[in-house]
Amino acid sequence: MTKKEERDTKRAFWLKHLQECASLKEHLSTYARRHQLNVHEGYHWTRVLRREGRWSPQSRSAASAASAIVASKGTARFARVRVEPPRAVPAFLLRLQLVLANGRRAELLLSDERQLPRVLDLLEQPG
Repeated sequence: MTKKEERDTKRAFWLKHLQECASLKEHLSTYARRHQLNVHEGYHWTRVLRREGRWSPQSRSAASAASAIVASKGTARFARVRVEPPRAVPAFLLRLQLVLANGRRAELLLSDERQLPRVLDLLEQPG
């Protein structure tokens, strides 16, 4: 079988499954898993068939159409975003190394010395 024949066979296979998926009004991911198909391959062939004009968003189910990528029709769409300034990284880190009586070691990095009393309180509690 030539490469072209293999591709035509896969094209027909996925077109059949996409049509069945749309008739059942299922999401492609749900349908593919139920039929033990590769989900990523299904989305790949959806894009290929759409690009070739053999599959359109209108032929998809209403459920999966809601999650479909909006096909560009010349109308720009924008979303309002807010850019926040980056959070300041503490100028210093307090590095605390503990060697316990049983030989175990622990290392703590504290961003503020005000955390130290809480750590000491936790360490002094009976186990």
